[in-house]
Amino acid sequence: MEDSQERARKLRELIPEQPYDSVADLRERAKRFAAEAAQREADRIAQEEFQKNRQRAHEMEAKRLEDETRAALLLRVMRAEQEREERAKLQAEASLGPPSPSYRNEQLELEQEAGRRALAKHRGERVASAEKETGKDSTPGFKP
Repeated sequence: MEDSQERARKLRELIPEQPYDSVADLRERAKRFAAEAAQREADRIAQEEFQKNRQRAHEMEAKRLEDETRAALLLRVMRAEQEREERAKLQAEASLGPPSPSYRNEQLELEQEAGRRALAKHRGERVASAEKETGKDSTPGFKP
């Protein structure tokens, strides 16, 4: 019997071992799982990179808007300071002394003449409207 056992052993060594179907399926599934895991990891890394780039773009846009806003505010402040300086100069020039009496008289005369014209215009409109209302055949105060 030892001969038969010895012969069986030698025969098994010469013939390559064929795995059972379940073992082959197990190895095939393990390869497929490893490939899927690698693909998922690559997808995750790509998604993280996309999110980082997106965040970076948002931060750059926010910085650009902030810089524009700061520049606009600085420009407004500078303009306000210039206007304040100009007003101060004008006030300093105006506070040098009262205007000359001739200037005041000319100004007063111009204002009074404008008032007279407005009053005459107003009176003329009142007279014209009264004539229109009364007419020749109508009784005063009576409106048909």
